[in-house]
Amino acid sequence: MGNNALIRNVCVAGHLHHGKTLLLDMLIQDTHLRKPTWNLEKNYRWLDSRIDEQSKQLSIKAAPITLLLQDLRDKHYVFNFIDTPGHPNFLGEVAAGLRVCEGVVLVVDAIEGVMLMT
Repeated sequence: MGNNALIRNVCVAGHLHHGKTLLLDMLIQDTHLRKPTWNLEKNYRWLDSRIDEQSKQLSIKAAPITLLLQDLRDKHYVFNFIDTPGHPNFLGEVAAGLRVCEGVVLVVDAIEGVMLMT
């Protein structure tokens, strides 16, 4: 982490229920767990730490996480991801996340396509 050229700050944005948190859950599962035992029956939602987020199954606050990922040449990068909410009422959380990041992963549902908050 001493080399700033290897650190990336990325915001994950998109419309409500298009899979932003699920995408980060899959990255967490891939990087942090030794045995890839992804149970499709269980809804993990690692970044939804608040009780109301877990009960409603939607993100209310932007949640950061740091992951160490490598490219095809075995070079490692530190990625600081910010999972932003997709509901229009929490647009301020998305705007704050976008201001501190240098890149965006825009998540679009393949069936619904581009929606209002996309």
